[in-house]
Amino acid sequence: MAENEKKEINTRTLGGWLIAVQAFIILNAISWVGNLQVYYKLLGEKDVLIKDKPAADAGLLNTFVYFELAASLVFAFLCFVVFYFFYKRNRNFPLIMIIYLIAEVIVEAISYLLFAHLSNDPVLMLQKLAFSTVIAVIMIVYLKKSERVKQTFIF
Repeated sequence: MAENEKKEINTRTLGGWLIAVQAFIILNAISWVGNLQVYYKLLGEKDVLIKDKPAADAGLLNTFVYFELAASLVFAFLCFVVFYFFYKRNRNFPLIMIIYLIAEVIVEAISYLLFAHLSNDPVLMLQKLAFSTVIAVIMIVYLKKSERVKQTFIF
């Protein structure tokens, strides 16, 4: 193949690295639904968790449970919205996905900054935040620079 020939991209199929984006959306949806289940269960048991804590930490722990429950509910719904736009090949998908990724990192950063001292392992929360940030940066760069993305999401 000559250097001046461009490789033809089949935009009728959602292939290439878009499969990784698809897998990310699906796994994120599963993760947020799992978080929703965990924090919904914790909602019923929060009084047991709070009774041994100092008053300031008890209030913050209560806030943490509601914050995580609300975030899980919102992001579980947003995963399905992003998934819908992905399969409709909507031209706004890259922008919606970028906003979703940035919002997810912001929520994890807020969670770390406000509630890390309540955790038994705050380093784990920091690692999760760092991992999410790296993944978000990689995906944003891909969504902005990829020719496949530019040619696929045109409707």
